[in-house]
Amino acid sequence: MSRIKIYEPATLIEAHLLRGMLQQFGIEAEVHGDTLVGGMGELPAAGLIFISVPNTQKQEAFQILHDYESSASC
Repeated sequence: MSRIKIYEPATLIEAHLLRGMLQQFGIEAEVHGDTLVGGMGELPAAGLIFISVPNTQKQEAFQILHDYESSASC
């Protein structure tokens, strides 16, 4: 099954929270790069961590993440 990168969270915690949120909606989300962060300490993990979903679920996942970002900026 082909996957697509859909989001680069700011932190490892955000990555896992968003993965859990997507999974609650039935999206098969996966966090990538989380094992690389330990070596960086407290430095930002820019570009190392990302969330992927199956291509077949990308539209729904994009909408959920858009709603998340909209509510987070209020």
